[in-house]
Amino acid sequence: MKKLIIPAIAIVLAFSASAFTTKSGSSNFYAYVGSDFTQANIQNINNYQASETTSCPGVDDVCGVTLATSKVDGSIPATTDFNSESTNLWLSEQANSAQDGHIAMQN
Repeated sequence: MKKLIIPAIAIVLAFSASAFTTKSGSSNFYAYVGSDFTQANIQNINNYQASETTSCPGVDDVCGVTLATSKVDGSIPATTDFNSESTNLWLSEQANSAQDGHIAMQN
């Protein structure tokens, strides 16, 4: 009987511990919240906030970017993730077309 109880307790503890983990390893959409669409603002990490919104209507201006690091809504992206997309964000704004699959456009 003891041989069955100890493994059962271990399984219950493993499942209950996993219920309290945060969302790691998933990606986040970071919405563009800048005041205009200048290069300085498009490439400024502080003009992007984690958001539940994942798409935008239109194609003319940058709307946001999906990055690998998951953060709480309202947070700015991780610097390394953002820096890897910063150039493509500006190129997308100039071309009125997303330069890769991570970038969403609006307007």
